[in-house]
Amino acid sequence: QEIGRIGNAFDQVLRRVQLPEELASTSGCSCLAEQIISGEQVAPEGSVCKGEFSVHGIFDMGRGRDGTSIESLIYPSQLPDKVQQQLVDVSERLVRQIGFDNGCFNVEFMWDKANDKLWLIEINSRISQSHSEMFILVNGMSNHEVAIDVALGGGEGLPEKAGSYSVAAKFILTRAEDGLVRRVPGPGEIEALARRFPHTRLKLEVEPGMALNQVPNQDAYCFVLGELYLGAENRDALMTRYQECLDTLTFDIVPLTDQEPASPGGEHEDRRAVSLSGENH
Repeated sequence: QEIGRIGNAFDQVLRRVQLPEELASTSGCSCLAEQIISGEQVAPEGSVCKGEFSVHGIFDMGRGRDGTSIESLIYPSQLPDKVQQQLVDVSERLVRQIGFDNGCFNVEFMWDKANDKLWLIEINSRISQSHSEMFILVNGMSNHEVAIDVALGGGEGLPEKAGSYSVAAKFILTRAEDGLVRRVPGPGEIEALARRFPHTRLKLEVEPGMALNQVPNQDAYCFVLGELYLGAENRDALMTRYQECLDTLTFDIVPLTDQEPASPGGEHEDRRAVSLSGENH
């Protein structure tokens, strides 16, 4: 119904290039019929530089209770080594088949554990900025540096275990129902977390006075309140920290039927990414 929001802009790009004959009659507002698949979603990220293929990280993509929206990215993946190697092998076959070189990529797969089968979802010809903070926490270096190295003709890639933590995650804070935001986590809550969990970062997508349906580029299945980046020594500690953060961070959101929505943006014009070490970005 709303495919033109992205498709029309894509068509403007397509008009500037000479398309292969098999694509010339297809517009950016076309759809693909996809098979229903299930399993554990996972994403390798890597690069090809002068024909040399490399994967510098594999991420587990956790779905929420609704089974549709991605609510967490955890690095590194905990899938079996055999499956991870298969992900790397298939990714290499894919990028070599299409002639991809001198650039970065990330690929999304679904692993059907019951049938030990991989499904390919999509490939993106770039690094993922959602992965950057986690690479810093675990490897001590951002994946942006890999992209720069490729642009300059090669580099050593990401260092292993040079960061502060063994595992890191991006947790997406969501809400199923629309509503009016009356309160977001304040400085006191953020300072309390900073004392307990250094290097934690909170990026808020909402602010007081904002109706959730006014937030641009929202998820198709839920409303995103913010993104929380955490690091820990292992997965169990990571999930414990995540739960403690949820217990500390307080949002007050009331149904729209109880109160008229405020004007877009409320009283505050800017949204901020708040580092729990005390810095504002």
